[in-house]
Amino acid sequence: MALHAQKLGYDGTALVLNSKDYKDKSAVIKAVQSIKNNLHHDCPFQIKVGLEIQARNPADLKKQVQKYRDKVDVILVHGGDLKINRAATEEPRIDILCHPYRNRYDGGINHVLAVKAAENKVSIEINLKYFLLTRPNQRYRVLSQFRQIVKLQRKYKFPLIITSDADSVYDLRHPQDIIALASCFGMTNDEVIHSLSSVPHDIINRNKIRKQIILPGVRLFNNGDPGS
Repeated sequence: MALHAQKLGYDGTALVLNSKDYKDKSAVIKAVQSIKNNLHHDCPFQIKVGLEIQARNPADLKKQVQKYRDKVDVILVHGGDLKINRAATEEPRIDILCHPYRNRYDGGINHVLAVKAAENKVSIEINLKYFLLTRPNQRYRVLSQFRQIVKLQRKYKFPLIITSDADSVYDLRHPQDIIALASCFGMTNDEVIHSLSSVPHDIINRNKIRKQIILPGVRLFNNGDPGS
């Protein structure tokens, strides 16, 4: 699947595991290396490891974030429950709130959560697979949810990320196809490109220096680091 993503023009992907299935970090690293060995090495392609946390309640969410934050590249949260959505947007150690609209009739976030997501740089996910797997007679509801999120993003400027949530090559979409689909819920070409490229890069770059951030807005530099 990573090879197909590379052929479609992507320069990276994330191997996302469920927190219930995560056991051995070394086994994950070995799997990632095996994938990299099958790629075209003339084009750089990043593979990052993500973990999607399924929490019972906000306290459980905080506990799992503490446990896994330093073990993977990207922390995602299984959204949909309003209490979990709120807790996720309030936690700066979380990278992505996945499908906050899952099993809901609204978008899963309001202006309060949008402000928190912007403050803590928690990306809100638009999951294309969720839309495509929804029954045709219910897709209007998902489009409405996506429009609500896009409207909030334009006002409050939280990071917005578009994902394929692909389990196989058949779930992957060419960027031009995503641009066309996203126009159905009001996103412009530039907004889609930003969500597909700039936002993921920002997440990775921020996590590279996460251990140096000792307080919001305060970064610790070692001797020899830029800015020291």
